[in-house]
Amino acid sequence: MVETARDFLIPDESASLSNFYKFNYLDQLVYDENVDQIWIQKKGEKRLSDPKFRQFNRWNLALFKRELSGIRQKMSVREIDELKGAGLFANQVLAEMTCVGEYTGIVKKRDRKKDRDNSYIFEYAIDTFDTGYVIDAEKQGNHTRFINHSDQPNLISRWLLIENLPRIIFFTNRRIEKDEELTVDYGPYYWE
Repeated sequence: MVETARDFLIPDESASLSNFYKFNYLDQLVYDENVDQIWIQKKGEKRLSDPKFRQFNRWNLALFKRELSGIRQKMSVREIDELKGAGLFANQVLAEMTCVGEYTGIVKKRDRKKDRDNSYIFEYAIDTFDTGYVIDAEKQGNHTRFINHSDQPNLISRWLLIENLPRIIFFTNRRIEKDEELTVDYGPYYWE
């Protein structure tokens, strides 16, 4: 029997969600064997030497500590239509500055030719410093891989350094109503 599209509650039904959409659910980043984590950590440590960035990073880590340790808001993945596919929706009212999760997947070397048609690629940088790596959530990721684009998004992403390694978190930029789709602006490079 083939399962038909339905709502998947996050995090309760993450296993069913990953089976239905044929991907491996990851709660945290996984690093490909070709990724130089020590080099990335040294770049992160250097970035944290800036007092303003260190304070910003510390404040965000304190604000989102609970969510980054695995506790999530009540959300669901729902089918929208054939063009958009599925999207992530709030199952409750979410206040402004509410964390909805970290973008997870496989950190790997960027391959512009192979990655061109992969809609689940997110640049893995340290603030404005390009590392040459990306996060690929096509085959392994979490609920944030279902966040769709909007020109008027209700989420923003932030780079945080945890143990000197970059992580991307999404949080609300305004109050979100129950059953509202969670969206982010993919940026101009996505559409090239």
